Amino acid sequence: MADWTLIDRVGGEAALRALLRDFYDRLYDDMIVGFLFQPHDKEALIAHQFDYVCAHIGIKTTRYTGRSMREAHRHLPILAGQFDRRHQLLRDVLRDHDVPADVQEVWLTLDTSLREFILSRGAMERDRILNTANQDLKSKG
Repeated sequence: MADWTLIDRVGGEAALRALLRDFYDRLYDDMIVGFLFQPHDKEALIAHQFDYVCAHIGIKTTRYTGRSMREAHRHLPILAGQFDRRHQLLRDVLRDHDVPADVQEVWLTLDTSLREFILSRGAMERDRILNTANQDLKSKG
């Protein structure tokens, strides 16, 4: 792991929080993924993301105590295009906040490393929803 802290490399805690606020503002406003985020407390998501990225990028200066990825995404039928849209918004925010290129690379690699897991959870939830819908149709038929 790198010998730097994310907070230091992005210009301090306030800068990191501003970056995450911008990211979540874009997520909530986005036509493709916004509906996945809107039912959730934005402030709580920003706080969890702050702890998560600090705990996983650079020297671990924060302990992540939020829900596991498995639990957090358990009921979200996320599609590949939705995951990729979120990833692109993250890339845009990192660029717009002048995050150093090496830090962007580490952060985006962390984000990408979750893709297959998140999509597999999404497929499981889609299957569950479809099975439930099919059962409902059969019982009404």
